[in-house]
Amino acid sequence: MAAASEFPTELATRPLGLTALMGLDINQKPLHKAIWESFSVNRHPERVPLSFRLLPIDHEFPKAKSKRSTYEWYIPKGILKTKWMHKHLYLSPAVVVMFYELDWDDVQWKDRQTECASKLERVSRTSLQDQNTKVAVVLIQKNAPLPPGDDLQALERAATLCSACDLSAKSLFVLPHTDHLIGYTIRLENAFYDLAQSYYHGECRRVKAHKEFLNKGTHQLLLVRHQFKVAFFNELRQDPHSAIKHYRQAYSLLGEIKTTDMNILEIKVVAGFINYKICV
Repeated sequence: MAAASEFPTELATRPLGLTALMGLDINQKPLHKAIWESFSVNRHPERVPLSFRLLPIDHEFPKAKSKRSTYEWYIPKGILKTKWMHKHLYLSPAVVVMFYELDWDDVQWKDRQTECASKLERVSRTSLQDQNTKVAVVLIQKNAPLPPGDDLQALERAATLCSACDLSAKSLFVLPHTDHLIGYTIRLENAFYDLAQSYYHGECRRVKAHKEFLNKGTHQLLLVRHQFKVAFFNELRQDPHSAIKHYRQAYSLLGEIKTTDMNILEIKVVAGFINYKICV
């Protein structure tokens, strides 16, 4: 937690859903650089509220913590965890997107499909492990796609690729190498935004589900923490009404905690954080 005299920078930052882009070699491939810049440069206000990070395919994300089956003997060290907001703003993405160059008519289709599935498994099983992050694949292709339903080979191979990758058809996308890159990029980021919305909605539900295990008499710190988390996830969903609602609930619960010489400073700092979120 920041010093009592200052707010952490992440508190004053507008929360944007984090999307990680992997598989783009921007140093060696000009097309990959153009794709990355189409997502990261000129983020006008009318574009979807997401932030993007370019990461190597072998990047290790923060490990998911083991799920608690009970809070009976659990005593938290404080109200808010240090760097929790920073983690969800910059380190733990809502969506991970793997880019891979593969055309439907590739003569080495089976080998390339196997390679694509292997890379995605490395991301899903090794890097993300048991996290709830949404995963998507974007195939970089040389030609513009035919109208839906006209390319039977594409339909068939898309189905086999999804099966090999254990991927929903709704999470497989195509990015053709054409002069209309920004148009395709905007379509893609709109789809990524929907995936991010689903992720943060799920995180809100997951945190709320812990409420039934908490006792108001002994878990006051956790009740405040959980309301703060739900509020912040709603900010990431761009739902300010719900965010303010939960920040106010957190503030109300904070006022019910008995103050002592040991906790008075932390309570004042957290109250300042929440008050800032409500009033700004």
